[in-house]
Amino acid sequence: MGNQQGTAFITTRKGFCYLTIKCSRKNAHIMRIRQYTIDAEDKRHMRRLYPNIVFDWKKITRQLAEKREVCRDYRSRRIEAAAERRKADSGKPFPVVYDPLTRTVYANGVPSTAAGVGMLLDAVLHADHALNDTPSSSPVDKDDKLRLSIKPSNF
Repeated sequence: MGNQQGTAFITTRKGFCYLTIKCSRKNAHIMRIRQYTIDAEDKRHMRRLYPNIVFDWKKITRQLAEKREVCRDYRSRRIEAAAERRKADSGKPFPVVYDPLTRTVYANGVPSTAAGVGMLLDAVLHADHALNDTPSSSPVDKDDKLRLSIKPSNF
C-alpha cells in the first residue's frame, strides 16, 4: 500500500467553520475560519505546515459558501433562544421597598438580572431623593448618608 496524500475540507461545529484534514480515520481541525474567508497568507501558511495534504482551494471556497448559511442559522437560533430566556427572566417581579425611618432598602434576595439591579438602583435613587427633599423638622437629617443594606423580606 502506497503513501496516500490527505485532503482538506470544511466542517462546521457549533456555528463555526473549520479547515479540517482526515488523520488516521479521525478529523483534525487545523484552522478555525473567521468571516468565511481564507486569505492568501493563511493559505501559504497551511501549505508550509502540511506539505503532504492536498488543498483544493476552489473546493474549499465552495464548501465555505455552503456552510455559511448553516453556521448563520445555528447562531441565529441560539441568539433567539437566549433573547427569549432573557425576556422571560425580565418579566419576573423583583420587589424592593425603602424604609425612610431606618434608611434601609429591603429586597427579596439579591438581583440576578439587569432588570432586578435596575429596580434596586431605582429604589436607592428614590430613597436618596427622599432624603434630600425632606424638611429639617423630620426625624431623618439631611446630613445623614443613605445606608444600603439588603435584607431579606417576606412580602
